[in-house]
Amino acid sequence: MKKLFAPVLILIGFIACDNTENPEPTISLPEVTTAIVSSIAETGAISGGTITNANEVEVIAKGVVWSTTTNPTVALTSKTDEGAGTAAFSSTLQNLTPATTYYVRAYATNAAGTAYGDEKIFTTLSPAPPKVYVAVQLQSAINKALYWRDTDIVPLSDGSKHAFAKCIAVNETGVYIAGNEHNTLGKYVAKYWKDGTTVELSDGSRHAFADGLIVIGANVYVAGSEETAQQRRAKYWVNGTATNLTDGAKYAIANGIFVANSKVYVSGYLNDPMEPARYWVDGVEVVLTQSAGAVRSLANGIFVVGTDVYVSGYQQINFSGTGRYVATLWKNGVIYLLGNTTNNSYATGVTVKNNDVYVTGYENEQGINVAKYWKNGTAVNLSDGTLDEHASDIFYFRPERCICFRVSGKYKYRHTGQVLEERHKPHKQFRYVCMVYLRLLMRTKSLVISLLTKATCC
Repeated sequence: MKKLFAPVLILIGFIACDNTENPEPTISLPEVTTAIVSSIAETGAISGGTITNANEVEVIAKGVVWSTTTNPTVALTSKTDEGAGTAAFSSTLQNLTPATTYYVRAYATNAAGTAYGDEKIFTTLSPAPPKVYVAVQLQSAINKALYWRDTDIVPLSDGSKHAFAKCIAVNETGVYIAGNEHNTLGKYVAKYWKDGTTVELSDGSRHAFADGLIVIGANVYVAGSEETAQQRRAKYWVNGTATNLTDGAKYAIANGIFVANSKVYVSGYLNDPMEPARYWVDGVEVVLTQSAGAVRSLANGIFVVGTDVYVSGYQQINFSGTGRYVATLWKNGVIYLLGNTTNNSYATGVTVKNNDVYVTGYENEQGINVAKYWKNGTAVNLSDGTLDEHASDIFYFRPERCICFRVSGKYKYRHTGQVLEERHKPHKQFRYVCMVYLRLLMRTKSLVISLLTKATCC
């Protein structure tokens, strides 16, 4: 029995000695450095990282993580995933907010956990100012049509015949200006210019006028009118094809045009008994109601959101024996008076953003026209009453309000309440201005344009 017991003891001692000399290996965390942030733009930037102990570790995930607060971690969704491996990597940060400070760190994950590189701090660029396009008709011995592109003047007519540029729209397909120009017979021809090239809408046998414009993709919609044997006929054109809105027996004009729900909406006026304002939907007339005591009304701008139709204009209302022009908004035919009973006021353009309704216009105060807009019925003055000024149109884009208005002696436009540009006119000349804003955004190699397709005539 003693001879059998001894070898067993020796075997147990050998096994115990083997465990002591070969411990389980320890896994190290990756060591990471964060790349300098480069290619900083309004909404993006580039960073990355390097794993300095690449020969000693295995990495199952890596990338960069960022935040507007310090020490961001992979618990955030604002991160990239550049896959496994220990090679150096580059990452693109996307969907950033302009003019904002960010903190970014590279990270690498293995079985031991996640390690982070040093923190880099950067600030995205502020948005570039929007490009501004302004249609201008310059009245002199021979009226000229032109437009401003920021500070550049682009002529549309050669100055040999009277020409007027009334409205402008800009999108990815070009710059469009609606207006009219004399032909050799002395008749005004309704037309629009695309990137300076003329597209005639009428045949030139009678006076015709283009007064409203909207461009959807490559489709061009123009509202206007054309003389008949006795009066004037309201009409609109789609890519040059005319649709008559009235029969021409009574004086009628079309001022504004909008496209929504695959339908064409046109606002205007018809010299009918009581002369009520009206609009047309795919050629079908909708007569707007008038306030008690109103003797006439006129529709200028039109805007559509879903099934809601907004029309801006004015009414002539008899208050206690005194006729006043009162700026008016119609929503689905319901009247909202914007002006008061004391001063004459007029509503021109209309736009709707986030259920807020903005209407441009002007009010005569002590003999001076004061440019203003109304937000949900509350007036906001744009001028101080020292000069005669008319607000003609408005477009609301993101947090920015873009307003065009005409001033005695100057022509201005405002962007979020600030005057961005003033143009002085020569003595005894007048300019009528419309505008539309074009914001250009760069995304990879493609030019992405935030479309501002609403451009109602001034």
